[in-house]
Amino acid sequence: MSAVIVNRDPLAAAVPNSAARSLPDVALCLDTLSFDYDPFPIGLAQNVFDPATYAEMVDTFPNADDFVAKHALGMKYSLSQVNNRRAYLRFLQRHPVWHRLYVHVKSRAFIADVLAALRRHGIDLGLYEQPFAERMRQRVRALKRGRPMPRTPRLRARFEFSAMPVTGGSIRPHTDDPAKIVTLVVSMVHAGEWQPDWGGGTSVVWPRDATRSFNLRNHYLEFDEVRTLKTFPFRPNQCIVFVKTPNSWHMVGPMTGTDPHALRRTLTINIETN
Repeated sequence: MSAVIVNRDPLAAAVPNSAARSLPDVALCLDTLSFDYDPFPIGLAQNVFDPATYAEMVDTFPNADDFVAKHALGMKYSLSQVNNRRAYLRFLQRHPVWHRLYVHVKSRAFIADVLAALRRHGIDLGLYEQPFAERMRQRVRALKRGRPMPRTPRLRARFEFSAMPVTGGSIRPHTDDPAKIVTLVVSMVHAGEWQPDWGGGTSVVWPRDATRSFNLRNHYLEFDEVRTLKTFPFRPNQCIVFVKTPNSWHMVGPMTGTDPHALRRTLTINIETN
């Protein structure tokens, strides 16, 4: 299936373009990506950002005061073009490394590169960028046959800053919104900053009630309604990559830390249909 990558955003006009020339140092490296395939495709890549760039990102991660609480998900805070957009844009204007990442994620190449990485691991979503000229030829042929041209999926990418307190922070079991295609979650903590006994890993889970396993519309379950199949520990500069399916059940279980100032910080990138 062809796809139109419409990875532009009206917010792009609100941030300066002066940093666009420095894109290579913010590109994600997925060379170490490896996948589990059952019950849905979920992968792990290590050291996805250049060390110096990663350190700058962690040092300049947004202040928790700008985040919006998302209590329906569990205990999570978000800052994005949807959640507190004005503060999100101000932040991008103040921090060149994050603006460069914004430009990179909004580029047409970013989505194409992620989809190509998935194909290299046997995950072909059937979505390929179709050149404009070919789309026009198909449209003309469809009109001549008197048939409507099939709707071409339109893809875009965006990222959000996410944070959860180690004192009970969590994300309830869910499968993601139907509009999402691929999600990439990058840990944003310095080496040695995170204590493993706090928890915070991303868990692949499965409903105890088999009739709940199909969840295309993304209904949420409670933690005691699922069993954990595997947990990816929360570690610095790693990226969890997973594909939205009707059974892509995952969660972050309630964390057990006691430091009221410690946060599980992540960069979450979504590729989704427009």
